[in-house]
Amino acid sequence: MRNTIAIVLLLALCIPTMAQTTKLTGVPDMVGNWTGLWDAVTWQKNTAWMPNENVSYWPKSEETFIITEQKGNMFSGKIVPKESPRSTEIVLGIIGPDNTTIDIVDEDGVYWGKMVSPTKMELFYQEVDIEGMAVASGAFEKM
Repeated sequence: MRNTIAIVLLLALCIPTMAQTTKLTGVPDMVGNWTGLWDAVTWQKNTAWMPNENVSYWPKSEETFIITEQKGNMFSGKIVPKESPRSTEIVLGIIGPDNTTIDIVDEDGVYWGKMVSPTKMELFYQEVDIEGMAVASGAFEKM
């Protein structure tokens, strides 16, 4: 009886884990539009053209990653902010050997995160340069 209970408990713990790992059993197809919302906090240096040294909070800022090309685990495209669609930046990305971790760079920042499913990714962002800094987190879904 104890062995039966132990086996049932072991299966109850292992089956959900096995189901999650089988969701991403290959390199995800990144080509397409990934839209999501960022929660961001930024600081801009006080300059002649922008007299500001305040911290700014940007909840729920919408952006879209438009991935146009993928070769194996490497991909490229651009990111487009909804509030200023002309402010696009080129992005380059790579998917890790586990097919879930993601690293992306744009023209002045770094993204990292994971694939939650074949159509959803969660990302963090970091940018530090001479003009200021920013950090953000968000979830993006393939449309």
